[in-house]
Amino acid sequence: MKALASVAIILVILLAGGAITSNLLSSDLAIQQTTDPSGDFLTATPDQAVAFILVTGFIIFNVIGAGLTLTILFWLLNRQVTAVRQDANT
Repeated sequence: MKALASVAIILVILLAGGAITSNLLSSDLAIQQTTDPSGDFLTATPDQAVAFILVTGFIIFNVIGAGLTLTILFWLLNRQVTAVRQDANT
């Protein structure tokens, strides 16, 4: 019963996310990149390129930092567990 409730909750969340996304795409909240019919919408302005590089660098830096923090934490915890097991065996 719990599994069915979990699946139902996840399904409701996914449906709500899809409805919100659909509503955003159909509204006028999108930024118009260019009004030129022959313009390339894949070309970024210099400000957009700098913002992308800064955000990407920030995200990568934080992911690496979180990974290193967890690595050190688990290493210290494993060291303590190993020490306790060795004391229990002697």
